[in-house]
Amino acid sequence: MSNPKDRIEIKQDGETREIFMSFGLLNEITTMMGEPATAASVYFAPELRERVLLAALHQRSKTGKIQELLASLDDVDISISDMEELLAWEVDHAIGFFARSMERVVKTKGALEDLTRGASSLIGSQGSASKKQSSGR
Repeated sequence: MSNPKDRIEIKQDGETREIFMSFGLLNEITTMMGEPATAASVYFAPELRERVLLAALHQRSKTGKIQELLASLDDVDISISDMEELLAWEVDHAIGFFARSMERVVKTKGALEDLTRGASSLIGSQGSASKKQSSGR
């Protein structure tokens, strides 16, 4: 899966609107989804789908801070194709985030296992030389 673009353009209320995927928006979306499996099912969960779409459609500052909340998808005039494209863009970002996070978890787990093995071999080697009794010579 390729990384989706940071910005998407849609037609809203007859005008072109650019939406930016800030970390704040990505965090909001992934918090709603909760886990990777939910990202794929958002297309079939109407309430979650609406919340995910609204998260991107709220008016935000350049830094991503919400300036104006939308109460409903009925508050905006956006074509079905633009809504579907927007939803797919959000889902792609969420899945990408979950995949990158999982890669980091696997990498960290491997590093911790290596560290634990190294530490236990150090602990085991401390007592190994003195286990044999001296012959007294």
